[in-house]
Amino acid sequence: MYDWLIIGGGVHGVTMATYLIKSGKTTAQKLAIIDPYPSPLWKWKQNTTRIKMPYLRSPSVHQLDPDPFGLEAFAKKNGYSSCNHFYGRYDRPSLSLFNEHCDHLYSELQLKDYWIQGKVCTLSRIENLNAWKATLNSGTTIVSKQVILAVGLSDQPYYPDWAAPLKQQGIPVHHIFEDHLPALVPDITIIGGGITAAHYAIRLANEYPGKVTLLSRHSFRIHKFDSEPGWLGPKNMRQFNRTSCYIERRNMIKNARHKGSMPKELYTKLMYAEKKGLLSIIVDEPVAVNEVNGTIFIALKDKSFLKTKSLVLATGFLPTLPHWLLHTVQTEILPCATCGYPIVSPETLEWKKNLFVMGALAELEIGPVARNIAGARRAAERILKAT
Repeated sequence: MYDWLIIGGGVHGVTMATYLIKSGKTTAQKLAIIDPYPSPLWKWKQNTTRIKMPYLRSPSVHQLDPDPFGLEAFAKKNGYSSCNHFYGRYDRPSLSLFNEHCDHLYSELQLKDYWIQGKVCTLSRIENLNAWKATLNSGTTIVSKQVILAVGLSDQPYYPDWAAPLKQQGIPVHHIFEDHLPALVPDITIIGGGITAAHYAIRLANEYPGKVTLLSRHSFRIHKFDSEPGWLGPKNMRQFNRTSCYIERRNMIKNARHKGSMPKELYTKLMYAEKKGLLSIIVDEPVAVNEVNGTIFIALKDKSFLKTKSLVLATGFLPTLPHWLLHTVQTEILPCATCGYPIVSPETLEWKKNLFVMGALAELEIGPVARNIAGARRAAERILKAT
């Protein structure tokens, strides 16, 4: 039996493991991490590499080490120049530096020694042992005194209503966050108007100049971060914490997020690529899509048509809990708000005895930043209070 089991080995799960070990709350022998992928941050690295993101959107103090200046110290020690690896007023780190620092952390902490690759199918309480049992798709069972749910939404790509039937029919409509994105045939159309779509459009425009179209249903929204910095402190969180109604909290979160936005320098790159003829930008919305002899025809809301050979969605994730977790909610009678998300202890993010949440699952307590690296750090700090 383990003392701690973390379900999810992405940014949040690895942050939690780092906090637990560096705080002395546990050791490698008493901790396990379950994740569908072969190594820590595998999905994060795949997605960010695929879109060729040069810098994180987050400041350098938002990283996985409990020491907020751990990444900067690592950069200085290993000769990373500030001019190449930190961007702007908030010292946003380069993706390469951030990933190297993460690799250093989980090598130092030997995370791979307690890494279990697999998908959780069920999670249930064992009352007589005062523990939890996770059953994997392989049939293996893992028992732990305490469990932390650090599951993200990246395995649940969102397909708009018009796209889902096409996918079922075998028409080549792909999502940017699919595990295995096939080789794309120019002309290429990307659907989306946020940071992911912009990064990917710029990458493909450099590879296939003049053969890329970015189709966004809204004009571009320019924001430094995906929520205002005031949500990181009492300026905005004071009122959020005073609000006892979870419907109101959900509305506050929804209104605070700059959904489908991008920072100004990325917008400038996008406009430059359009001006140079590397890509085309259309602000409109698909209403119907069909394929004829390998060509995809997209009917737009303004009644015009767009022809393309490859269609990639950058439309985000489904905001629902993973299916296996919905089963646990029912069988263990776990409290949820109207929106379907957990109602947990404000102090420790405990959902039921010795079952904790972080990431999107914790946003009704952590607030709009819950899904970000800053939210991972906040959640880890609260969960440590329970030990």
